[in-house]
Amino acid sequence: MLAIAIDYIYQAFPNLSYRPRPDDVKLLAAFLQSQNPDSPACLGELMNSSYNAIDIEINKFHSRQEKHNQRIPSFS
Repeated sequence: MLAIAIDYIYQAFPNLSYRPRPDDVKLLAAFLQSQNPDSPACLGELMNSSYNAIDIEINKFHSRQEKHNQRIPSFS
């Protein structure tokens, strides 16, 4: 569920120009919750998660992004 929350935040803020720290992610989640009372429950779980758990999920997110953005080598 924490991974879903991280994905949700990156979708909500697609133009983040930096890699957010766990406290930044909590602030973004709090902002999203304040703007939409029907925000997903995963944001509440993120707010109650430890910084270490959030940091691990941020790293996993970026690892998935790097794998997704790798180019397939072309053979001539």
